[in-house]
Amino acid sequence: MTAAGTAVATPRRTGGPLRSLWAARWLLLQWVRRDFTVQYRQSALGPLWALVQPLSLLVVYGIVFRQVLNVRPPQGSYLAFALCGLVPWTFVASAVTRSVQSLANAAPIIKQVSFPRSVVPLAATGVTVVDLALGTVVLLATQLVANGRLHVATLSLVVIYLDLVLVLAAVSVVAALVGALVRDIRFLIPLVLQVGFIATPVMYPRSLVPSRFGWVYDLNPVGRVIEAVRAAVIEGRWPSPALLAGLTLGGVVLLVAALLYSAAIEDRLPDLL
Repeated sequence: MTAAGTAVATPRRTGGPLRSLWAARWLLLQWVRRDFTVQYRQSALGPLWALVQPLSLLVVYGIVFRQVLNVRPPQGSYLAFALCGLVPWTFVASAVTRSVQSLANAAPIIKQVSFPRSVVPLAATGVTVVDLALGTVVLLATQLVANGRLHVATLSLVVIYLDLVLVLAAVSVVAALVGALVRDIRFLIPLVLQVGFIATPVMYPRSLVPSRFGWVYDLNPVGRVIEAVRAAVIEGRWPSPALLAGLTLGGVVLLVAALLYSAAIEDRLPDLL
């Protein structure tokens, strides 16, 4: 059964946006599967294309930061250090890029079928979770080759990534809604991501940031996640419980707010798309 066909039987609202989304959970899973299939259909490499972007950035920026600017990680190999930043960042960039256009791409279905509109951007984020998993496999293999072993603290990546996915789910819903209301946002997103890539310690250590700008970096949740990944994978340190609690709480609050906003304006979406 197609996503559109499934959506016909899905109640639009069943006691609020959270219950409505829960009622549509099967539709969400089917939409993720459909998007994943469409994305890699007739592709020779299939999901392995998800590794092309981070590895390309690793080669280009790795030469600039490591060979030209002589950036050295506090511990471990620079290759593993850089991948600890590139894997989460690529997931963030892909999720935002896919979600901002997701509602517009699904306009034919949205105009004909009643279902929670938040399913569409959440599915876009769900597809990129596969890319995150593949990138993490490469990261762990690189760390294993470079250091001969993996730390037990690497297991904390499960919790770190769950928090990151939670935050990105909220961001994706908002980005999709804004993208539907303001079409020019699709031109702004690439610029924001380019600036964010440089402004986030993806390819360089946080220690190189001047102390007067430290508070700005501390407000960046992606930067905090990257630091937690490096601490777990390279240094063998478990992430701070306060950091994980803050990310979880922030992600839950943002996601609930995003779903409420989506439910409030979803009646207008068919006319705007």
